[in-house]
Amino acid sequence: MESGKRKIRHEFLALRNRMSVDLVAVCSAGIFAGIKKLSAYEKAKTVMFYLSCGSEVVTDFMINSAFGSGKTVIVPAIKNSGDEKMYAAKISRLEDAYLFVYGIRQPEINSGNIVEKNNIDLVFVPGLAFDIKGYRTGYGKGYYDRWLKGVPFEKTVGLAYDFQLTNQLPIEKYDLPVGIIVTEKRVVQIKGDRGADRWETL
Repeated sequence: MESGKRKIRHEFLALRNRMSVDLVAVCSAGIFAGIKKLSAYEKAKTVMFYLSCGSEVVTDFMINSAFGSGKTVIVPAIKNSGDEKMYAAKISRLEDAYLFVYGIRQPEINSGNIVEKNNIDLVFVPGLAFDIKGYRTGYGKGYYDRWLKGVPFEKTVGLAYDFQLTNQLPIEKYDLPVGIIVTEKRVVQIKGDRGADRWETL
């Protein structure tokens, strides 16, 4: 199982890293256009984005737009490189983030900026690949799978380039699916029973 996941990570990361900076920007803009059409995003007062790096779907401009719309923005953070627990930390401006372990950006964590997951209206989730049932393959650290436990299915949105969608991924008992996937070409609604057999495009 793990060897299969490693192969998928390698293949999809290689594909993603072949994208030009311009293509990443264009696709990311298309993805945000899809996000803004979601009624859940329009209604959300508190949203959780990830701080993008490398060839990931770019989120900086999305976060700035959310700030401009008066939304509270939350981002993932960990306390140290050996910590398996991910926290949700409020951020007031992108400049408050710094480069941390694994090449990720995050704000400092303190008692004043940690937000409980039940106070977040919508969570945007990164991934290297997503399948027809909403399951994802991440980077292998398991941070999101652990943190998303207990978060309602319908509050989770995977962000991906369209080529990152595949029919089936190897899954394990701790893997959790997302409720919606947004790419530059489509917005995909995952069936509530998590038993979809085809892409349900909104």
